[in-house]
Amino acid sequence: MEDLVENGKVNLSVKGMTCNHCASTVNGIIQQEGGKEIHVDYLMGEASFDLNNPQKMERILKRLGDAGYESKAEQEQSENTQTGLSSIEKKFLFTLPFSLVLMAHMVVPHDWWLNNIWVQFALCLPVFGMGLFHFGKSTWEGIKSKTINMDLLILLGSSSAFFYSFYGAIFHGDSPNIHNFLFFETTSTIISLVLLGYVIEHRAVQKTTTVLRELFKSKPEKAKKLVKNGLNQDLIVVKASDLAADDIVLINAGDRVPADGVIIHGEVQLDEAMLTGESEAIFKKKGDHVFSGSIMVEGSCTVKVEKTGSESTIGQIIDLIKQSRADKPAVQKMADKISSVFVPAIIGIAALTFIINYFFAEAGISEAIIRSVAVLVIACPCAMGLATPTAVSVGLGLAGKIGIIIKKASSFEELNAVQQFIFDKTGTLTEGKLKLVLNELSEGTDQEEVWKILKALEERSSHPIAQAVLNVTEHLSAANLDQIEEVKGKGMQANYNGKVIKFGTSAFTGQSKANADLYLMQGNVLIANFSVSDQLKPEAKASISFIQKLGKSISILSGDNQKKTESVAKELAIKDFHAHKLPNEKLEFIQKAKDKNLVAMIGDGINDSPSLAAAHVGISMGTANALAAESAKIVILGSSLKQVVMLLKISKNVVKTIKQNLFWAFAYNLVAIPLAAMGYLDPMVAALSMAFSDVIVIGNSLRLRLILPKKIR
Repeated sequence: MEDLVENGKVNLSVKGMTCNHCASTVNGIIQQEGGKEIHVDYLMGEASFDLNNPQKMERILKRLGDAGYESKAEQEQSENTQTGLSSIEKKFLFTLPFSLVLMAHMVVPHDWWLNNIWVQFALCLPVFGMGLFHFGKSTWEGIKSKTINMDLLILLGSSSAFFYSFYGAIFHGDSPNIHNFLFFETTSTIISLVLLGYVIEHRAVQKTTTVLRELFKSKPEKAKKLVKNGLNQDLIVVKASDLAADDIVLINAGDRVPADGVIIHGEVQLDEAMLTGESEAIFKKKGDHVFSGSIMVEGSCTVKVEKTGSESTIGQIIDLIKQSRADKPAVQKMADKISSVFVPAIIGIAALTFIINYFFAEAGISEAIIRSVAVLVIACPCAMGLATPTAVSVGLGLAGKIGIIIKKASSFEELNAVQQFIFDKTGTLTEGKLKLVLNELSEGTDQEEVWKILKALEERSSHPIAQAVLNVTEHLSAANLDQIEEVKGKGMQANYNGKVIKFGTSAFTGQSKANADLYLMQGNVLIANFSVSDQLKPEAKASISFIQKLGKSISILSGDNQKKTESVAKELAIKDFHAHKLPNEKLEFIQKAKDKNLVAMIGDGINDSPSLAAAHVGISMGTANALAAESAKIVILGSSLKQVVMLLKISKNVVKTIKQNLFWAFAYNLVAIPLAAMGYLDPMVAALSMAFSDVIVIGNSLRLRLILPKKIR
């Protein structure tokens, strides 16, 4: 079993979990056996945890099996794909014939063989045995792990009806009122209907996570590796996970890119929709980077591998989405608290139902028991547990497919409540493809030397200005500078020929000229000034207008000069804008804004890290490198503001669906339990209602999966 534990980390596939209570049982078992940092995802059927003692793995797997869950190492999943019927489906199909025959006794003549007491007992016994085996194992392991799950309610309800019927058969078998004691068909039908509900629920839950599963499957499994063989190269097919940096791989049309890397030969068309949200293929040539999970639409190329496995783009995306599912929105935490005391409360209500009906309402012992059974069977804490995760799964999956990575599931709720959106300007509202123009050069200064100095300075910077400089100086070699340093928000400085070189803003250099944006100083002498141009993103107006129509306030927070910031703000009809803001000043602005509003900051994942971390919701925009922006709760891998609009639409609809699901879950229990207690619901009807209450919640989330892709476009 030690080989299942890698560096203390364990990932298990756990089949058979149906709700939050099952997850609690699995969590309790793992915790009691020494597991730490446990996350159980019952929708995806996974459990991940830290385990310092690998020898405990066998014990964990055995206890999970005893509780009725099929578990195995995650890496075994692809090799052991389930075929045929699941365990729960087999159990349901086993009980179904017995229950159908038993139910038929209600419509056949009174003297028919089906109305014989011991025939009914014989038909009920296999079903009750199956129920005792299925619900009993789960209940017992739950109690051992100090959790009480919903299976206890089904066990108590079906057992009460069975043993009361058995008592009647023994002691009142010859009585003319024996029908008041016999509820074998009730026992059998309750078990079959609950198992049927689990079957339907399991299949429906699978559909709510379809988008997530498709996203996870986009992680490539195979790669065509080129290996030197003398003067030739052999092509061998290997697992993508076995690739290493500097390996050379061949990628043909229709293949998924197996790892992050750089093209060393060939020209291709790539589908990078998972990064950009755009389905249009992108042309790439020698020297361009490709990202794992992208699809080769046309052409073929050889790629030098740079990042593989969990370090690759698709690996990081999948890891981040899995981490986000460990997080819970506030509404789910509330539902979990209620759900944790729900089962004990229902047992208390069922006991109270018997006492009131038997001692005060004079309903008779048979009726009092049946009403108590109906209360036990109709109660459904699962609906509350499923309300949030099913909707969140749909939202996370759809967002991931269009290049939006939500690191915390609670961000849906937070983003939906945001009142003020604060945008960085350069690269967020504008293209960020800056053009640098030399305006003036001091007399006696060599122009090529100036560009060589700038290249040496900006090779060390991640600011958009740096790329503009490098575009101009691509054909030049860099000057030899010492002690190069970036002063965030201001510029670059270094030593050159014994003098301090400064390149940056007016505030940094102390210079000011009309139509100039950046200045190059050598010592106290201005040797050149430059202007910078940038274009507004084509979708910026429509995107900002959409946010404004939602009633949200918008601000621009830029390090650029007043004139350019004002020009962008005017074009986008944004009244609140602030120029010449250094990173620490942006941070101060956001902290003050948070005193009045719930704030979202949208900007570059590197230059705006402090501001992104300070905001209630930080949204980083950029390329795949933005995944490294740990300060952001949400990462938009593309650069289109359309993705911001899509994100807001997804968030709004996910939160709306969660509220609808929770309303139904609470309303169902508030109405159904009193009706059962008053005798208006037969236990069999109660079992059917309970089984399908979950399906209604899941169905609403499935509806979201169908309508949301159309709504966000």
